[in-house]
Amino acid sequence: MELSSQRSQKLPLALALLALLLLGAGSLYLTWQNLRQMHQTVFEHMLLSAKSITRGLDIQLADGMRRMRRQGMHNKQAQENLTPAARDLFKEMVAQGDLLFIGLYGPDDKPIVVVGQGNAATSFTPPAPIFNMIQKLNESSTPAMINGKAALLYGTLGQPHLLRLYGHRNSNFLPSQKRQTYLLLGLNAEKHLAQFKQYRRAALMQTGYIFLAGFVLWLLAVAYFQRREEDKQLVKLERFQANLLDNMPDGLLTLSPEGSILAANGSAHSLLNSTDGETLVGRNWKDFSFEPIQKFRRGEVLWEHVKLNGKNLELIIFPYFESPEEYRTMIIIRDRTDIAVLEDDLSEARRLASIGSLAAGVAHEIRNPLSSLRGFAQLFADKLKDEKPYGMYATTMLEEADRLNRVVTDLLYLSKPHELEPQIVNLNDICETMNTLMGFELDHKGATIESNLEVHEVFADPDGIRQVLLNLLVNSLDVVPEGEGKIFINAKTNEHGVWISVCDNGPGMPEDIRKHALEPFFTAKPKGTGLGLAIVNTIMRGHSGRVTIPSSASTGTCVELFFPSLHNEGS
Repeated sequence: MELSSQRSQKLPLALALLALLLLGAGSLYLTWQNLRQMHQTVFEHMLLSAKSITRGLDIQLADGMRRMRRQGMHNKQAQENLTPAARDLFKEMVAQGDLLFIGLYGPDDKPIVVVGQGNAATSFTPPAPIFNMIQKLNESSTPAMINGKAALLYGTLGQPHLLRLYGHRNSNFLPSQKRQTYLLLGLNAEKHLAQFKQYRRAALMQTGYIFLAGFVLWLLAVAYFQRREEDKQLVKLERFQANLLDNMPDGLLTLSPEGSILAANGSAHSLLNSTDGETLVGRNWKDFSFEPIQKFRRGEVLWEHVKLNGKNLELIIFPYFESPEEYRTMIIIRDRTDIAVLEDDLSEARRLASIGSLAAGVAHEIRNPLSSLRGFAQLFADKLKDEKPYGMYATTMLEEADRLNRVVTDLLYLSKPHELEPQIVNLNDICETMNTLMGFELDHKGATIESNLEVHEVFADPDGIRQVLLNLLVNSLDVVPEGEGKIFINAKTNEHGVWISVCDNGPGMPEDIRKHALEPFFTAKPKGTGLGLAIVNTIMRGHSGRVTIPSSASTGTCVELFFPSLHNEGS
């Protein structure tokens, strides 16, 4: 069973996805900012290291130059002694591995002392713009590649004393702003960049982990909303199925292997006549003494009809497994009482149709010679009325011919009843008509007709309802006691239609007669034809109504007629 969802889960999922995107974007932005700051920090650290080393070298070279001047050495001697010492110092510094290149350059940008790892001293040439930047800013730095390794090239102005290492006899030919030396060094950035790359890798992994965790949380949110929606759908479906099972017209039972009732819906309680407040759960199915359950074999499907308290029940018994270890039996109980009645009515209608066809043929064959016989009987009755006993015989023949003619008329009506035209009929007028038509017979037997009408109108064919009531009144008049006979015509209504009953204070109708009273040609009267109640039943069928004869006590018989209302008739 599929149920629609009135509330969409797209909005919460969209919000969760938006939160995930914002989390990812924020995490990426923060990571980028941290990497940028870290890169700047590494660069500043290398720059600080380069400044510190350069400052130390500059101080040592200047200090050496001052010592030589105190010793009275002129520029050439100082150059010859200090240049090897500076080269040895540079080599010692480069040998430690932190520096790839150290160079001391003169005012014309030519090298004075240059030392580097490998062939860096000869292969690497500082870019020319760096000298201009140093001249303007006193220092400058730029990334560079030295011997295939990443380095930070840093340069600064040397102290004026270092100009003696320049080696020119007269440096006064240079402009004043050019009388400077330049100290350059290439700081090995591989270690710093390796640390930065490691930090970047960790930061990216952390960001990826956060994003992955957010994505997992989003998936969990999606799963949660889907599970919550499925739970709601499951609850709705369970309520729907419970409501359906409780209100379905068929009874439903679940039995344990021992026959104990584990579950029962409301219709099962009603069909099995469970009293108010008494539950079927816990009772044993064998208490109902149904034979089909005794014949049921495990794993088979059984389909049987049984009777219980006047109800025709249909049982469908089949196996049901909650799990491979738990075997259950399910029973569907259907009330087939109305269908059984309809089937009986259909069978009766077919039988009546056969009888009607036969009766129609017989009636047509009898009516023509009967007319001739009655004519001769009338002639003999007139001619022999004063001669006894022949006049009495002729009169008897005439009466029997009339009775036989009435039987033929009833047979013709039973075989082909006339078309009914229901309309609103006044029951008070109908009762007065019955009193008028049967006035002589009632006075002759000393009987009375009493009316008790709670409703005064009925939707019926006027001629049909007169014939029905007349036949029932004649039957009642035949059985009521002489001088004390009472016949009652009652009428009441409900939401479905009008009930009219004709009751008497006669001896009552035995059960064996009551069961067959509506069948054609069945009669308990010595001179009855058995067509009166059959015609009543035919007319009531034409009204879409019915005739019922309740079981009577030792005195009195009631015949109940149901006429559906105009609304029910139209539907």
